Amino acid sequence: MNQRNNRTRRIALAAALFTAAWTVDARNPQVQCQGQAKSIAAVTKPAGHVITTPYSDTLTLQPLLSTTIHTEADGCVIASLSGQVRITDNFVVFQVRIDGVPLQGQSPLIGFTTPVVFVAIDASTVNDDEQFIDPTKAVAFNFFGSLPRGSHLVEVLGAGGSAIAAENPPTATHLVLTLVHR
Repeated sequence: MNQRNNRTRRIALAAALFTAAWTVDARNPQVQCQGQAKSIAAVTKPAGHVITTPYSDTLTLQPLLSTTIHTEADGCVIASLSGQVRITDNFVVFQVRIDGVPLQGQSPLIGFTTPVVFVAIDASTVNDDEQFIDPTKAVAFNFFGSLPRGSHLVEVLGAGGSAIAAENPPTATHLVLTLVHR
């Protein structure tokens, strides 16, 4: 009898988890933006970036790139960020924002509220040596958002894992932000 109750409980738990996951998805509709592209902007820093700020939830991300764009009318902006990241403490995060507001395509890491994208050391026994060789990984992310007519400050911010060693910080090289907007 006890075995039957455990099985029933497991089935009920699985059904509840499935329903909760479906409900969360149903309550979060797609976000979209449409418009015509007329302008392109791009920014990079050829020397690259040494990342000295550890990721935390206090919005102390490190500025990496910034530029100002001018939009002729209300519309959309598409931002593409790409480059190479050398990871020295498990992960590196990036945030792309306009006028202080993170663009769509980013979300908080578990336990945090700051929306970011991240690149991490691969977690598997085959890749355990990554903990010791500080891998460099190619990264590419796309974001978008709606913008009113006017001038806007676009920023790329970053941070490393929580235990950055001063003698071996993570780096971001060949980092390029490309913006397409009206």
